[in-house]
Amino acid sequence: MANRNIEKAAQLAPIIERVHGGHHPELARVREITQALHQSDNATNTPALFQELRTVTDNYAIPNDVCEAFEATYHALERADKQEQAAA
Repeated sequence: MANRNIEKAAQLAPIIERVHGGHHPELARVREITQALHQSDNATNTPALFQELRTVTDNYAIPNDVCEAFEATYHALERADKQEQAAA
């Protein structure tokens, strides 16, 4: 999926998982989904991936104990999700 927001999130997801994964185990799945979106050129499974992201992240809710990179990742994913919904 060629999307700058997904590219940014795909770069940051492994970092925030390493830093915050101990307190936020959902980040492993966030990284996996983000990588799947980044590598996908099949729009068929994209809505399902974004639906799972919304569920896993509690609609991109940002916890109080995280860094700016974590926030940036969730904001980028949320923007990509909204772009995908608008295009559908």
